[in-house]
Amino acid sequence: MKNRNITGTVLSLIYCFVLYAILSDAPPGKLPEHPLWVDTMIPFGATVITFLFNYVIKFDFFKKKK
Repeated sequence: MKNRNITGTVLSLIYCFVLYAILSDAPPGKLPEHPLWVDTMIPFGATVITFLFNYVIKFDFFKKKK
């Protein structure tokens, strides 16, 4: 797809990094404890954000239409 929405891609990458930081946060010396389905939130959320910006919102902050 040559007309990818750059705003959706950037927001989904930011979402992935922030959610990973939140999920991997634990007290020193302990492993993070959360259910296994929480790990699927990262790719699922990134896919939803990209889909919304490509097909529903269609606003691209980085590519200005002339």
